[in-house]
Amino acid sequence: MDAIDQGILQILSLYEHLSLSELWFEIGEAGTLGRITKEEVSRRLQSLMDQGLVEHVTLEEGEIGWAYKRSQGRIE
Repeated sequence: MDAIDQGILQILSLYEHLSLSELWFEIGEAGTLGRITKEEVSRRLQSLMDQGLVEHVTLEEGEIGWAYKRSQGRIE
C-alpha cells in the first residue's frame, strides 16, 4: 500500500464518513499527498473497497459516501 492509499485511510479513519468531494478536499488540506484528481481518489477508493478496507455509505439525500471499515483496526 502506497502513501496515497495510507493517507486516504488515515483521513477516513478520522471521520465517520465523507463524500468523494469532501475526501478530495481533506487530501488537499493535508497537503502531504501532493496533487491528486477526484478521479484518482475514486479509483483508489474502489481498490481499497475491493481489499475490504473501506465501504460505501449513504449520505444525506442519497449521496454515496465512503467510510473506513472500523473492524479493520486503527491506521497508524
